Amino acid sequence: MSTIDRLASVATDHPAIVVAVMLVLTGVFGAGLADVEESSSISGLSGDSPAREAYDEVEQRFSDQGSNTTVTMVAVRNDTGNALSRGSLLSTLRYQRSLHQNRTLNRTLAGDQATASVANVVARAAVAAERERTLPDPVLTDWTDSERTDIDASENASARPEPPTLDEQITQLESMNASQVSTVVERVLDPDRSSPGKRAALRLLPQSYEPGSTTADTHLVVVVQETGGDVAVEVALPERVTDGQVAARELAKDRSDGQQYYLYSGGLMSGQQSTAISDSLAILGPLALLFVLVVLSIAYRDPVDIVLGLLGIGVVLAWTMGLMGWLGIAFGQTMIAVPILLIGLSVDYALHVVMRYREERADEAASPATAMRRSLVGVGPALALVTATTAIGFLANLTSQMGDIRMFGVVSAIGILATLCVFGLLVPALKVGVDSLLARVGLDRRPSSLGSNETVSGLLRGGASAATRAPVAVLVLVALVTAGGAVGATQVDIATPETSFMADDPPAWTEDLPEAVQPSEYFLKENRRFIYGNFQTPDKQGYVYVEGNVTSAAVLDDVTRATDVAESSDAVLTGPDGDPVVVTPVTAMRTAASQNDSFNATFHAADTDGNGVPDRNVASVYDAFYETTPRLAARTLHRSDDGTYDGLLVRIAVNGNLDRDAAVAPLYGAAETMEDADGVSVIATGSPVTSKNLNDGLATTVIESLTLTLGVVLVLLTVIFHVREGAASLGLVTLLPIFCSVTWLLGTMWLLSIPIGLTTALVGSISVGLGVDYAIHVSERFAEEFEGETDSETALQRTSTGTGSALFSSAMTTAAGFGVLSFALLPALRQFGIVLAIGIVYSFVASVYVQPSLLELWSRYRSETTLPAKATPSASDD
Repeated sequence: MSTIDRLASVATDHPAIVVAVMLVLTGVFGAGLADVEESSSISGLSGDSPAREAYDEVEQRFSDQGSNTTVTMVAVRNDTGNALSRGSLLSTLRYQRSLHQNRTLNRTLAGDQATASVANVVARAAVAAERERTLPDPVLTDWTDSERTDIDASENASARPEPPTLDEQITQLESMNASQVSTVVERVLDPDRSSPGKRAALRLLPQSYEPGSTTADTHLVVVVQETGGDVAVEVALPERVTDGQVAARELAKDRSDGQQYYLYSGGLMSGQQSTAISDSLAILGPLALLFVLVVLSIAYRDPVDIVLGLLGIGVVLAWTMGLMGWLGIAFGQTMIAVPILLIGLSVDYALHVVMRYREERADEAASPATAMRRSLVGVGPALALVTATTAIGFLANLTSQMGDIRMFGVVSAIGILATLCVFGLLVPALKVGVDSLLARVGLDRRPSSLGSNETVSGLLRGGASAATRAPVAVLVLVALVTAGGAVGATQVDIATPETSFMADDPPAWTEDLPEAVQPSEYFLKENRRFIYGNFQTPDKQGYVYVEGNVTSAAVLDDVTRATDVAESSDAVLTGPDGDPVVVTPVTAMRTAASQNDSFNATFHAADTDGNGVPDRNVASVYDAFYETTPRLAARTLHRSDDGTYDGLLVRIAVNGNLDRDAAVAPLYGAAETMEDADGVSVIATGSPVTSKNLNDGLATTVIESLTLTLGVVLVLLTVIFHVREGAASLGLVTLLPIFCSVTWLLGTMWLLSIPIGLTTALVGSISVGLGVDYAIHVSERFAEEFEGETDSETALQRTSTGTGSALFSSAMTTAAGFGVLSFALLPALRQFGIVLAIGIVYSFVASVYVQPSLLELWSRYRSETTLPAKATPSASDD
């Protein structure tokens, strides 16, 4: 007796014991539900990525505030149309003051000058006019000041007066009329004169600003908070920091000063993503249940089977989610698809067991226990094989560089094992118990299968009929369609926009939902669009990081050549003066020399050939640079605790609106110019580079996971069919239709302009894992029917109406389940659901309408070579 026979006997002969044990396990696993934590973070590349590690090191070594800070961007737009008017500047300063006065936010701010805006620069200039001297620039963040060259010419920093407080700045502007303030604005932003803070102010103005103008549509306020430690991703900020950013938005919402405030930050993103997860589940859960209920009602037409099916789904979800809690796996955005996925798989398993049970119950002599035992023995091997191949499809995602994708694969594999246990033991035991009890009271129920419906059975027999009449013609047509899909598959875009994990405004129909499940307000996507569309943002800056002996004159010569390469690229942004925004130690030192006589003498004394690059006593020049302008020096040079120099940075502002390959070209070009320098290592990094690497990683994920899944599944199918049927070739016949369906799916993604992103990168391996289920059931049933003296046509017809009916119900339910994700508030999940729903339909079509032709040709070959006594096919291939 095989293992499956023994398990089937246990489930049918001792149903009460099986139910008791499974319920105890449900209680144990379900206890972990209380420990499931929600996570809004989206993991990108693994921490061992060289570009990612270099980026982290740059943030630690070359940031004004260090890596333990985070930035909130606040775009301010005045209703009058001029964000540089006296009223707008005063309103901005008062808003900044309210930020400092808020206890929740204040405890996280990075110092008294942790907020910065054009209003600060103007107010300081006005105060300076009163004091008749220039004051230092406001403290700005690392990214807003990446190009900064405004340096206080005073050599004695201790003699500088204290910067005016926000109250003093507000008082100063309040004492001036609109004309006077406009005059100060004009002087500060005059393109023909150098004034403290001018470049910083220009960086806080929109890209549409015309140099010299005293008007602007909008301007930016920067808020810097301390995180208290390194933060791997912005959306994983400490709660106190996030609370401060929420408080900043609430303060902006409560203002009635004629200004609009658009806030964007990691903490706000985290909050909205968490809310979007909850809101999506609140909407998707009932919809998924409704779809499943409708489909099961159509397929089963029996309330007992519907209830048992829903109960089994609940147990599967409890096991899976509970084990997530026990294993400490957080429920992130990609995990939203797991419950929908498991619902579809659960229905798939249930349908195969129940439909086969109904076929067996058609035998008047078969008791519920006997019919269920035959059912489990018949479909059990297929279910076990399906579980193995599906789990392989999920676990193939362990090859991904993205942590979220790896965890999705692990949790899904856990879920499929739970599904096998629940629908292979618990549900059959319950059904035997319920039907036996009902039979004892005179209700001997024998519902018919869906395949008995003439309309459905006629549709299902179409593939079998075509296969027995013209299998070659069918396969030629399929080959042509598959070739077209393959061409489209090579054109699919690879992209994961950050906005794909940002909720859209809820559709109008959600307003009719009960108040308890109505979605929240989602403002962040529009805010980000406004800020990124008007200002130079963090992801538009890249770096060339040089580590090692950076005091070599040869290294500085290479830096200069790298600068020339970068500046020649159209992908590099230009500053307010029309020059490319490339900042290096050499350019920074030249600026310092032009504004400080002492350093000017030191700099030129070290430049013996007059090319503007020090070629001797470089370490001494660096020392003087640090002494003269420590902040600017620290932004381009790293000095270790022992006073030695071991790193330098080239900052290149690139056009983030270009495609990723074009955006990183100047960074890679500059790095390649320096890569042969002696004694140093050179690497291109920054947001543009890590973003490109993420997409390259996605491409690798698709190729590696799909190749691995196809390879392992083929080997497994070949071995299993060789052992069970003595026909290893049946493994290839089973996999070929699914290869076709995946190709069609990728081609359809191209037609629909759906890119391969963080979630859709899963579709290849998952489609194989799910689709091969259908193909396995078809091959198993056909082999079973073909074992006797049945001819291939009869075997195909029985397979199409018997197994095909279960596949039809399963496919429609699973596709509908995934289709529910199209109602998700997150674009990435909508695309994921749509793509997988299409993939399920394609897998069904391939299994029911393509695979029969392959099986027909396989059966002819097998009959002619290994089973000469077998009945030959009744139809020829005309």
